[in-house]
Amino acid sequence: MVEKVLAEEKGRRQKELEKYIFSLSEKLLEDDVAKREMVLKLLELYNSDFRHNYSGFFPIITEIFQENNQYNIEFLSNNIETLRIFVEDDFVSGKKEFEVLYAHFEKLSDHLNLEIARWNYYSKNEQKIKDMESISNTLKENMLNAEKELRSASKQAASIQTELIAVLSIFAAIVVTFSGGFTFLGSVMTSVNGAKHYEAVALAAIICGIVIFNTIFLLMYMVGKITERNIYASCETPDCSCEHKCWKLNKIRKRLPYVFYFNLLCLIGIIVDCAIWYCNMKGWLGI
Repeated sequence: MVEKVLAEEKGRRQKELEKYIFSLSEKLLEDDVAKREMVLKLLELYNSDFRHNYSGFFPIITEIFQENNQYNIEFLSNNIETLRIFVEDDFVSGKKEFEVLYAHFEKLSDHLNLEIARWNYYSKNEQKIKDMESISNTLKENMLNAEKELRSASKQAASIQTELIAVLSIFAAIVVTFSGGFTFLGSVMTSVNGAKHYEAVALAAIICGIVIFNTIFLLMYMVGKITERNIYASCETPDCSCEHKCWKLNKIRKRLPYVFYFNLLCLIGIIVDCAIWYCNMKGWLGI
């Protein structure tokens, strides 16, 4: 029964000591009255040979170190040092009013400072670990980004190679078209002397010009699509999305004027040539 009472009393005093520690971390003891009042509370607590429980200090220090509360570890450290000097002055002056507290307060001060130092060491190591994790995550992210960029560059290089082959093939086709067209025109020009109707020679030449021109334009259009280059003439909007909707032929005239007017002139030439040929065959021209 006596042991139970002693255990309960020790627990009560331990809780009182914890309250005092928390209060010391809330504000600084600025005058001797506040210092003396706290020393007297500790003196009353340590009477009857009370020994504090050292293992209970770490949770207290941990809670004081937490953010977003009213506690400050600097206040606690400064107040402990202030009270230690206050108690030492009592001893040096020979008053010895707090003689019972000397040894207990020395242990209390050492234990609290030890827990504070341990928490500081733990916090620094924890921060180093967090910094290393952050650096590691950054390096991983950079490696992933570099890998993505490398894959993208590889795909782009492969695409450029394919586009280059396609463009070269189309230009080769343009050369072949030019060559074939000029060969045909040469044959037409050669047959002029033996032709019975010059209108037929002119008609063949115009049709040949239309075929060559439109074939070359189609090949150049394919080159523009592959290389993502715009071959259209300027308009009100780059993507032809203005509110005014043009008629199909009018849109071709605005966006591809060289194609429109060349084919128009060739069509007029064919009509004129056919009209002349017809009139000549009827003998209306007297040629």
